[in-house]
Amino acid sequence: MNTSGRIRGLQAKNNSIGNFIEVVVKAIGQEFDEEINLNKINDNKFIITMLDYEVKISRKLASELQSPYGLDRYILEEFRKQDFIFDITRSQYIQYCYGNYIGASVYYKEKDEHVSVDELLKKFPNQM
Repeated sequence: MNTSGRIRGLQAKNNSIGNFIEVVVKAIGQEFDEEINLNKINDNKFIITMLDYEVKISRKLASELQSPYGLDRYILEEFRKQDFIFDITRSQYIQYCYGNYIGASVYYKEKDEHVSVDELLKKFPNQM
């Protein structure tokens, strides 16, 4: 699937976290041509399911990952931890998710700086 980093950047900046998660989930479902579901557990937690894979994510962590492809990568990595197998060079979209473009970072609001997705996830290890 092809994607535009500029358009995704605008979506990340201008959407509420609830709407942005919907954009991300739809993109992942389209990429793998699979049904994917987003359910709100409560006001602070979401659950995303595709096939037999499941990701729980807090609103706080999702907000911190709200960048062009940071949230996508987080969800994909959580699926990979559950043995979902895919090639990280399979499409332009997946390559963007894994940083094969200039500017592969997440804007961390609290520090007012860009950091790697891995660095940010270390800060929030129990926010899934």
